[in-house]
Amino acid sequence: WSWTRDGGRIFNSVIVLGFFAWIALKYGGPILRKRAEDIAEQFENLKTAQETAAKNLVEYEKKIAVFEGEAKKIRAEAKEDAEAIKQKIIAQAKEAAELIMKKAEERIALEAEQARETLQRETTLTAVALAEEILKKNMGKGDQAKLVEEYLKGMEKAN
Repeated sequence: WSWTRDGGRIFNSVIVLGFFAWIALKYGGPILRKRAEDIAEQFENLKTAQETAAKNLVEYEKKIAVFEGEAKKIRAEAKEDAEAIKQKIIAQAKEAAELIMKKAEERIALEAEQARETLQRETTLTAVALAEEILKKNMGKGDQAKLVEEYLKGMEKAN
């Protein structure tokens, strides 16, 4: 152990490490802060999309409830019409009432299904758009090359 030899090495090491620490703090700090801000923004976008989807779900549930109310109203009207018809046309009235009921239920089922499909389509499109945006921001060239290679290997195995 020698102060002149080892002390100089220690001093040089401290200077070099100090320089690297200064570089890391000067340039690494803003990069890490920007990355943290990007992630926070992505979470905020996802939260907004989730809130929008929840609002759409509530809206479509209200529409479904309205359709169900209309169905009850149509059923009640059909029953009142059937009871008011005279004895000689009861058979014809029952057939007409059953036809009205079937059409009303089909219409209600169709509109409810359309509402569900619209909600599902909107939710899916929003989720796909957000996923695409996140993948574009987070996927590097190496990741893309790896995915292409894995896909091609999968295609070779399939064939």
